[in-house]
Amino acid sequence: MALYNSTNLFFIKLFTLLVPRWLYAPFAAFWGGLFYLLLPEKRRGVRANLRVVTGQQQVEKLVIRTYYLFSRNWCDVLLMGRLRGSRLQALIGPRSSGKPLEDALANGTGALLISPHFGNWELGGLAMADLGYKLHVLTFREPDEQVNQQREQIRMERGIGVIYVDRHDTSPLAMIEAVNALRRNEIICLIGDRDGSSNTVTVSFFGRPTAFPAGAAYLALATGAPVIPVFVPLSEDGTYATIMEESIFFSASHGRNKAVIEAGMGRLAAVFETYIRRYPDQWYNFFDFWGRDER
Repeated sequence: MALYNSTNLFFIKLFTLLVPRWLYAPFAAFWGGLFYLLLPEKRRGVRANLRVVTGQQQVEKLVIRTYYLFSRNWCDVLLMGRLRGSRLQALIGPRSSGKPLEDALANGTGALLISPHFGNWELGGLAMADLGYKLHVLTFREPDEQVNQQREQIRMERGIGVIYVDRHDTSPLAMIEAVNALRRNEIICLIGDRDGSSNTVTVSFFGRPTAFPAGAAYLALATGAPVIPVFVPLSEDGTYATIMEESIFFSASHGRNKAVIEAGMGRLAAVFETYIRRYPDQWYNFFDFWGRDER
């Protein structure tokens, strides 16, 4: 049983059409609790991850809350697909400075905005497109093709490009569309915590050697675009904070590119750690991330 597929998303979307947002919380509590009970393998994965992140063994309240927040996140994802302008922007509360992005665009390099599977990463892209930024989402295809089509429709209606990457294609040609977008001084958005490609680099992540996808680093080396970590956590008041950290630069150097990539990706992993420790129940990896299922 999948946490989300076209059938699940249909019923969530129907719910968001029929009820006001203030009722999303009890709905999410019910469905999050149901998925918690029905998906023991995913539950064990979340539990194992949270034990690593928190350094504690007793994490069951955080496990349950992770399911609740993920369900609530999907309610908001399907709601915001229908919102524009001030109604969409109203979902965002505290906003950090956008100076790293503005500096990159002023320099004409484009920018790579990168997030872990954390908070409501979809909202950040929609809100930026709503403000007139030209951006593209670099992503793998979902197993459910109807989910792909639904996401594509929402993004393309806002002028957001979608660039699909082949998980098993090691050729630089697989990234040429993203390179061209950066050279046009546009923005690439991608998720950067989960290994799913053939190009990875091993970094220390929560004290464990972890394979991170290195696509952002290679794009940065090829174009001069900075890698900017971004986070969109849900706040206690029901709005989302948009947080933009300092740029990470990957400067090409003859014979030293491997070291440059390792150092930059290590910095990125450290930034990811900071926010995942701060909001452990908003890191959405429903499998044992390190392969250490301790039940």
